[in-house]
Amino acid sequence: MKTIDFGELMFCVSDDSRLLLTKCFGCDNTHLTGGTTDLSICEFDIAGGSTSGSNHLHGSKEARKLRYVSHCEDGNTLTIIQRSDIAEVTSVFTKYDNTNAVRVTQTVKNLSDEPMCLELANTVGIHFAKDAMAENKDWYFHKFTNARYTEALPDVRSLFELGMQWKYGNFRVKNYGNASSSYNLPQGILENRVSGDHLMFQIESYHDWFYEITVKGKMFTLQIGGPSANCHQWNKVLVPGQSYTTVPVALAGGKSLNAVLAEMTKYRRYIIPHCEADKHLPSIYNEYMHFSWDDPNAARVHMMAPYVAASGCEYYVVDCGWHDSKEITKPLGMYNKFGTWYEDKGRFPDGIRATAEYVRSLGMKFGLWIAPEVVGNENFKMLEYYDDECFFTRNGKKIASNTGYLLDFRNPKVYDYMSKTLDRMIDEYGCDYIKFDGCPNAGFGTELDCTSPGDGLEKAYEAFLAWTKNAMERHPNVIFEDCAGGGQRMDYRALSIFNLISTSDQTSYAHYPYIAGNITASVLPEQAAVWSYPVDSALYDPENEDKVNERVTKERVVINMINALLGRIHLASRFHLLDEEKRALIKEGIDMYNRMTPDKLQAVPYLPKGYCMFGDTLVAAGLKTDSKVYLAVWNLNGERHVKLPLPEITVKDVEVAYPVSLETKFTFDDSSLTVDFTENEQARLFEITLK
Repeated sequence: MKTIDFGELMFCVSDDSRLLLTKCFGCDNTHLTGGTTDLSICEFDIAGGSTSGSNHLHGSKEARKLRYVSHCEDGNTLTIIQRSDIAEVTSVFTKYDNTNAVRVTQTVKNLSDEPMCLELANTVGIHFAKDAMAENKDWYFHKFTNARYTEALPDVRSLFELGMQWKYGNFRVKNYGNASSSYNLPQGILENRVSGDHLMFQIESYHDWFYEITVKGKMFTLQIGGPSANCHQWNKVLVPGQSYTTVPVALAGGKSLNAVLAEMTKYRRYIIPHCEADKHLPSIYNEYMHFSWDDPNAARVHMMAPYVAASGCEYYVVDCGWHDSKEITKPLGMYNKFGTWYEDKGRFPDGIRATAEYVRSLGMKFGLWIAPEVVGNENFKMLEYYDDECFFTRNGKKIASNTGYLLDFRNPKVYDYMSKTLDRMIDEYGCDYIKFDGCPNAGFGTELDCTSPGDGLEKAYEAFLAWTKNAMERHPNVIFEDCAGGGQRMDYRALSIFNLISTSDQTSYAHYPYIAGNITASVLPEQAAVWSYPVDSALYDPENEDKVNERVTKERVVINMINALLGRIHLASRFHLLDEEKRALIKEGIDMYNRMTPDKLQAVPYLPKGYCMFGDTLVAAGLKTDSKVYLAVWNLNGERHVKLPLPEITVKDVEVAYPVSLETKFTFDDSSLTVDFTENEQARLFEITLK
């Protein structure tokens, strides 16, 4: 019996050369090493294979045929090779310093002398529990739902509650299409409440993915991967000698929620991009939310920019609408016109360059929004310019949303036109910041130049991301933000390329704490863009602008600022209508945001209450370094006297970090913080020094 140890992983090679992952953080299967098993570390199947006519994503005969050939450990990388009579599977596991996280990929190579049609090629299979039916109430799973405006919401249930009451139980979550986190985030946490072990995974896919927990024999099995025939109308034909590499999956472990999130956070910092302009996490004002919406113009920028500069924000971003005529009157009419991406001179009579230079004259940098993947269904000029092959198609027809069609960046005509568009926005218009927004979901994919719609989707979005990386390389001093109607593309394929990502388009400041309170479980704080809009549109009356200030309390301003302090602040709204004292609170918040930056770049999440849920009256979330914790505490119409336990840390001192200009009553001991709020809706940011 041969064993292979690699960090928190241990593999066993049985007497008949089958490979088993016997230890994976808290999942221990060493009791199986005395004999053979078909619990493979990966799964793959082909057309006509044992899973092709079933709904199973594990237990394929092709995977069971694999036999261990060799392994090689080179520094932080372990490579294991298995073979069958028709395929070779190369498993690559990568460790990283200062974290127990491991990144996994599988590469399937066709060894046969004829084409092989893959229908399943997952990334990793993890098997756990000695007696599934006896342990189904000991194991819990953390699923992360991600509907619009309620992003990053955890849903924690026992495996019993998820359907594992008997041996045919199954729990599967999948995503298909070009919105990688539509309804669910590509991550999860497996928790054993007897041992305290937590195993976290993240799937690094910009499009299709799945994970599944089911019962296999007397054990549970967790299968994690990218596209498959059953879930995504995907297959991949490999000619002899050709290979396919699965989407990467990262695994991390810990003895508590905070511990496992810390390990995954440290891993994430290894794979993110680095941009000189973004290294100090500059603060951003984006005039879209509760101000311009889809109707920006030069006059608004000239009016608002001096107030933004005085607040301390470094970037001024003009969002959707700069590119189409304000004469469009029907609701959302400009969305049907997308795709040309030239400035509208009705909105910017002197050109956007003049507006950008005005912003720069105030000491700020300038940014623009774009939706590069879509052409409006009423943009007849661009529909005539592009050939049919430039678009996603199925069954001979362009894939349409209510307002437009999707572009395929594998086509040189698309690639070139959009490259010139970005170059014009940056070189001619003077942009220092580009915000990409998502587009209509492509569904299962496209039929062009592929063997299946899912294969077409995968190829098309690899081309799109390659185009994006090329643009970033041509413009290394420009910051690129990824957005998809808010947080519908929060995945670490995207975040390994883009500098930061939109977490939500939530329009209510009172609801955003529920997103901000959980977001660091899913996105690095230095990449998580959060809106702050002290002046809600509901409070604005254009006939009585002088009444706005009295409708906005100081505490409302503070909550909006604290919502964004743990992430990347995106200030917005008509805050120029506030008095000097309230604008001073905004500036104080920006100053605090800047002061946090060095710590934020190395901090890990700290959730003293665990996750928060929509409707909670007390929300608490923080960022922890070796010496301190920045802790945001929100009272949302709950008890004003709050005692908050602070587990896993020992407190030396506590002070109010923001706002220092307003009174805050609190006390503390070495393991708790007590706050006496004076308002029904109130928030404070505390700086806790650790012993």
